[in-house]
Amino acid sequence: MAVEHTRASSRVVSVLVAVAMLFAALVAMAPLTTGPPMTPGIAHTLSDIGAIPSLASTCGQSSVPLGSAAAYAVLAGAGVTNTGPSTLTGDLGAGPGSSVTGFPPGTYTGMENVANAASAGAEANLTIAFNNASGRSNCAVTLSGNIGGQTLTPGLYTSTSTLAISSGDLTLNGGGNPNAVFVFQVASGLTTTSGRAVLLTNGAQAGNIYWAIGSSATLGTTSTMQGTVMAYASITMATGSHLNGRALARTGDVTLSDSTIVVPITTSSATYGVTFTESGLPAGTSWSVSFDGVRESSTAATIGFTVTNGTYAYTVEAVAGYTAQPSYGSVTVSGAAAGEAIAFTTGGTPETFTVTFTEFGLVSGTSWSIAFNGVLRSSTTATVAFTVANGTYTYVVGPVVGFTPSPSAGSAIVSGVAVRQAIIFTSGGALATFAVTFTESGLVSGTNWSVTFNGAPESSTTATVGFTETNGSYYYTVGAASGYTANPLSGNVTVSGATVSLAIAFTSTSGSGSSSPATSAFGIPWWGWVGIGIAVVVAAAAIGAGMVRSRRGKKRAP
Repeated sequence: MAVEHTRASSRVVSVLVAVAMLFAALVAMAPLTTGPPMTPGIAHTLSDIGAIPSLASTCGQSSVPLGSAAAYAVLAGAGVTNTGPSTLTGDLGAGPGSSVTGFPPGTYTGMENVANAASAGAEANLTIAFNNASGRSNCAVTLSGNIGGQTLTPGLYTSTSTLAISSGDLTLNGGGNPNAVFVFQVASGLTTTSGRAVLLTNGAQAGNIYWAIGSSATLGTTSTMQGTVMAYASITMATGSHLNGRALARTGDVTLSDSTIVVPITTSSATYGVTFTESGLPAGTSWSVSFDGVRESSTAATIGFTVTNGTYAYTVEAVAGYTAQPSYGSVTVSGAAAGEAIAFTTGGTPETFTVTFTEFGLVSGTSWSIAFNGVLRSSTTATVAFTVANGTYTYVVGPVVGFTPSPSAGSAIVSGVAVRQAIIFTSGGALATFAVTFTESGLVSGTNWSVTFNGAPESSTTATVGFTETNGSYYYTVGAASGYTANPLSGNVTVSGATVSLAIAFTSTSGSGSSSPATSAFGIPWWGWVGIGIAVVVAAAAIGAGMVRSRRGKKRAP
């Protein structure tokens, strides 16, 4: 009987041990999960969200509601100060402040409302309009620093600091739509330097342009501004400055000096669709059309634009391995929608054309450079040239110590003919610089990583590594992080009048694919479950042994 009891006890112990080991194995094999993902904490770039299509067609903005403030050429919360024969076409107002000086010699064509019910109502409407413009976020595009020399299409633009129009004129391209709206959100101040201008093309209208300035705006001597300038604090217009719009200050003064302000009249016209339809490309192939200066890309069979009546030039950009027919031409819109069929055929060599940049102002023999469509070329002569097929290409002028280029960046549209672009260098002046930020994902928090940018190494234990550079094209490499592989590991970054952000993704070389410790069920690491399994086995063995001893004790009892 003793032997039978012993065997029974042994069976119990074996079963408990087997169950415990099976439990531990099953739990350890449960699907692994990872810890919470790291949050980079930066805005998306074009590489994150794919190519942004025309802002006019997919990210259009509605007009900002000005209410009664729309009638004012000048409206100030504190007061208005004028020097010289300034001319205002529109109303003049101030409130709750009551100080208005310099009229005459300044003149205005509308009403004067100072510290009365009308000015109070206009200021209230200005606050509503300011909050409306500054609170928008639909399809925002980030700008920073100097935006002179750039061409922008309709949409919402935002800056987390100051903006300046200083190294060239700013062009706003309406894309053929007179109803297109531009909204600019500037967290701090806005400055235009002497003689600079905001230019309107392709139907853009001053009445559809709005600037929401977080502090103050300063318009330089003889500069020309377009749109309604809404400043939280003050607005200063230097001698001879011109504003085709409105100067509206919520809390501070508006200061004028022989300035001109004209409240714009906005007109609207019927618009019609222009559709380009491709054939011959494999499904999902990206192709692009530049139409009247506005570029659109698509992986679908059609690309569309919206314009008023008129005749517009277009260019079909080259697609590797294919030839487009026609590759350029014009479309006439006359009271109805229009279209153009583009047939792509395999093989063939697209016709190419020369794009020549010619510098003026540098000392003979001075080295200068152009980054064109991602290709950097330098020269000690007066010209830098590239050969490309039809298309729209961006360029950036490299920095030259002691000189400021104008324009410093822009785009060239090649449409069946050679293109020439003059670059004028002026001595003196500080070159604008812009932030270049690398943001990692995939590393365990606190891991040291590094980037070498333009020969300068920087390291960090946070998610970002930052640099500051002037316009140009720069090479970078990502330093090794033990146990991880970086993607991309190296490459080129082009700075073109705006901040640049680049994402670096680290993956673990251990094969777990996780940047934080792997866990199984209930958030307990795998090694924790192994420990629990061992503990269960030991406990089961102890219980079994106890049962054996108990039965032996009972057997020996008289």
